[in-house]
Amino acid sequence: MDPLAGKRSRRKKKKANAGRRAMKLFYRTLVIISAVIVTTFVVWNLTIRPPAVEAPPIPTQDAKPPVDDPDTPDIDESQTTPAVGQTLNRKDRYYTFLLAAGDQVSGNADTIMIASYDVPNQKVSLVSIPRDTLVDRTHGKNHYYKINGAYAFGGIDELKEAVTEMLGIPIDFYVTVDLKAFVEVVDAVGGVDFYVPIDMNYDAPDQDLHIHYNQGQHTGLTGQQVLEIARCRKNSVWYDAVNYDVYDAYAGSGTNREETQRGLMVAIAKKLLSWGSLTKINSFVDILQRNVKTNLSGTDMAYFASQAVAFKMDTGMSTAIFPGAGDVTYKGNKWCWEYDREASLEIINTMLNPYTTDVTPDMTHMVQAN
Repeated sequence: MDPLAGKRSRRKKKKANAGRRAMKLFYRTLVIISAVIVTTFVVWNLTIRPPAVEAPPIPTQDAKPPVDDPDTPDIDESQTTPAVGQTLNRKDRYYTFLLAAGDQVSGNADTIMIASYDVPNQKVSLVSIPRDTLVDRTHGKNHYYKINGAYAFGGIDELKEAVTEMLGIPIDFYVTVDLKAFVEVVDAVGGVDFYVPIDMNYDAPDQDLHIHYNQGQHTGLTGQQVLEIARCRKNSVWYDAVNYDVYDAYAGSGTNREETQRGLMVAIAKKLLSWGSLTKINSFVDILQRNVKTNLSGTDMAYFASQAVAFKMDTGMSTAIFPGAGDVTYKGNKWCWEYDREASLEIINTMLNPYTTDVTPDMTHMVQAN
C-alpha cells in the first residue's frame, strides 16, 4: 500500500473544500451586490419624480362663441372648438421640447425644432419649424415677420412664446445648442454615417466656409463635416475670384434642409445610444455643460434618462416638417414659409399635442399672407 496515498487524498479533499468555500463566498458576494443594485435602482426610481408641467389654460365663461372660418372650407370651427368654459386636460407624462441653434453670423435661429416625448408609450416625435416661417410679431421696438427673428430679438423666451402662439400648445422645456457642441459630440462618438441627399458645392471665402459633398452614403463623418452638411442651404458657382452666383441647393430635389438636419440628429442620437458611446458619458456631460442652455433641471434630466432606457429609435421615433409654401411674400418680406393650416393642424394633433382633446384651429395662430 502506498504510504503517501492517504496524504494525497487528504490534500485533494482540502482543496475541494476550499474550492467549494470560495464558490459559496463568490455566490454570496454576487447576491449581495445584486441586491444592492436592485435596491438602489428601485430607490432611485422612487425618488425621481416626473417633471411638473404648466397647467392648461381655462377658457373664460364670457368668451365669444366659436364661429366657422370661411377660409378653411374643410373644417367647421363652430363644431370642433371646445365648448366655452371647457377645461383642457393634459395627457399623462407627455412632454414638449423646443430645440434651437443660433446662426453664427446673423444671430437668428438657424435651426428650430419641436419635439414631444410620450413616456408611457415610449414615442418621440421631432418636427422641424422652417426658419423662414411666417409670423407677425413685435418684441420691444422690433417688428419681425420670420420666426427666426424671434431668437435674435428676444432669445429663447421670445421664440418659445412665438411657437406656443402659433401652434396652440405649451412648451414645457427648451434646449438651445451652440453649434460647436455638434462638432464635439460627433467627434467624441467617433464620427457618424449619413446619406447626403443632394450634391453640395458651396464656397464663402469671407467666412472661410467650403462645403463639398457628393450625394450618397458617407461613413465616418467628423463633427466639422456634419456641421457643414447641416448648414448648407445654397450652392455657389464661381466664374472668377470675384463673380459668382448662388442657388437653392435643394431646389427640385424632393427634400429640404430641415429633413437633412433631422436626419443628422437621428444619426447622432443612434450613435450616442450605442454601447460603445455609453462608456464615454462623462465626456458628453462636459460637452453639454459647456455648449447647451436649458431649463431642464438635473432631476428632470435624470428622470428622462431613466425612462429613455426603454426607448427604441427604430420603432419609437417619428419625424416631420410643417408643410406649406416657401415662396410667399408678406408685407414686402420675401421667401416666407406660409403654413398649410389644415395639414399642419393634423401634425400638431398626431405628433405634438399634449392635451387629451384635439387642438382646434382657433387655438392656433398660423399667419396667412392673404
